[in-house]
Amino acid sequence: MQELTLHIDDHRTSILIGRNLFPQRDIKAEGKVIYLVDVNVYQHHKEKFEGLQFILIPSGEKYKCLAYVEELMRKLVDLEADRTSFLVGVGGGLVTDLVGFVASTFMRGVGFGFISTTLLGQVDASIGGKNGVNLDGFKNMIGVIRQPSFVWCDLTMIESLDQGELVSGFAEVIKYGAIRDRKLFDFLEENYSSVLDRKTELLERIVTDSAAIKIDIVESDVTELGDRKLLNFGHTLGHAIEKLTGILHGEAVAIGMVLAAELSVKLGYLGRDEADRLRGVIEASGLPVETDQSMEAIFETLLKDKKRSGIHLGMILLHSLGDAFVHKIELESLKKALYDLH
Repeated sequence: MQELTLHIDDHRTSILIGRNLFPQRDIKAEGKVIYLVDVNVYQHHKEKFEGLQFILIPSGEKYKCLAYVEELMRKLVDLEADRTSFLVGVGGGLVTDLVGFVASTFMRGVGFGFISTTLLGQVDASIGGKNGVNLDGFKNMIGVIRQPSFVWCDLTMIESLDQGELVSGFAEVIKYGAIRDRKLFDFLEENYSSVLDRKTELLERIVTDSAAIKIDIVESDVTELGDRKLLNFGHTLGHAIEKLTGILHGEAVAIGMVLAAELSVKLGYLGRDEADRLRGVIEASGLPVETDQSMEAIFETLLKDKKRSGIHLGMILLHSLGDAFVHKIELESLKKALYDLH
């Protein structure tokens, strides 16, 4: 088992990575502990929740909205939750985003922690304190930054994960190699097949390495004024593609990374061989590298991206694999560059 710690001011988030973490480990809280559990996780692990108070959360992005937040809060009231209660989100990124937001706003804030059950959640969504919901299909437009008490990355939960979801999560791991750790990228290039075959020691390594990178970035820039923006590599275009197509988050990010790499080449920052290596790993992993959506539709959708600032957008581009940077580009220049790619 690996243990990492995220320090933000005087708050410490314990991040555990290993097998059989839940329900063997105790959760200590002043008041009652209430679990908010993804319905698919519950179907595979019903025995883990015997004797616990829990609320089931349906699958689907349509539930990541303010209307469903209200529904969850009413259920908490029915369970007589109070300001001493402690909420535990059990599931992937949708659940942790949603539960973190509910915990941050219910009775002006109660304690919470996460048991992350997907690869995407373990390497990205559950770490860093971003909690939020969508608005009219646009990702995470309403939210807060508030850190959980703990994140347990239980690798045994990944064993029951749908292969498509596993591959989707792998896109975020590739992202970390691309933006910050060339050695991790080299490792993924050589071992992607074994990782996706769910070899425990390799899963533990990539989750630990990815979490460590995110911790380092978040500790240096909690509110996304600087380096934390690098975590958006592939996401600006990816979010637009995800909204337009409804494909999995990691699949959309994979296409977004390929397009961002192509922009990096076009603008003279990245060598063609580096962009081809990135595309090759993404494609070999079973992730998509192209979309049938028009660049016009993608551009019109990303105009509503929350990272837009006036007539500019901060695109994350690459100097090389392992070396990303923020490129502030005028929207009209971005539009022309994107249209030239297609």
